Amino acid sequence: MNRKTKIVIGLVAFVAVVSLYLYLGGLNSVEYSVESVADYHLVGTPFKGEGDSPEIEAAFVEARGYVESGSISGILTIVHYQDTTLAEGELKMFIGVKLNEGASDIPEHYQRMTIPATNAVRASISAHNVVMPSPSTIEGNIKATAKDNGLELQNFTVEQYVSENLLLIDMPVKQ
Repeated sequence: MNRKTKIVIGLVAFVAVVSLYLYLGGLNSVEYSVESVADYHLVGTPFKGEGDSPEIEAAFVEARGYVESGSISGILTIVHYQDTTLAEGELKMFIGVKLNEGASDIPEHYQRMTIPATNAVRASISAHNVVMPSPSTIEGNIKATAKDNGLELQNFTVEQYVSENLLLIDMPVKQ
C-alpha cells in the first residue's frame, strides 16, 4: 500500500468517526436547571451489591421491557444512592419505572416507592450514552448549580431514560 492510499484511508476513517460522534450528539451541551417537580412514584427492584453484578443489567432490561411493551406506563428510571456506608465497589440503587399515572397491575416481585419532591436540579442530556459526559462531571455540575442557587440536595440521583437520546438526571432538593 503506497503512502497516498494510507492517507486517503486515514482521512476517510477520521471523517467517519467525526460524523458518528456528531450524529450521536457529541457536541450537544448538557443543560442544567432548577425544576419544579412532583413526587416520583416508582415501581421496580431495589439493588445493593457489587457494581459489576449481572443483576443490575437484568433489572434494567426487565424494566425497559415493561416500558417498551406498554405493560407499565412510565419512564425507565434508576435511582442511585450515594451511601457512604457501602464498601468499595458497592452500589445501592432502585431500578424500575417512574409511573406516568397510578398502575394497579405491577409485576408481583416489583416494589412501589415514592420519593417526595417539589424541586430538583436537573441535567438534560440530549446525546447517545456513548458520547455523554462522565457521571462525576454531571453530578459535579448539578451540585454547582444547586450551590449557585442556594439549594441543598438529597444524596441520590434520579436518572430518567426518556428516549435513546434523552436522559434527565434529577437531584431532588431537600425539603
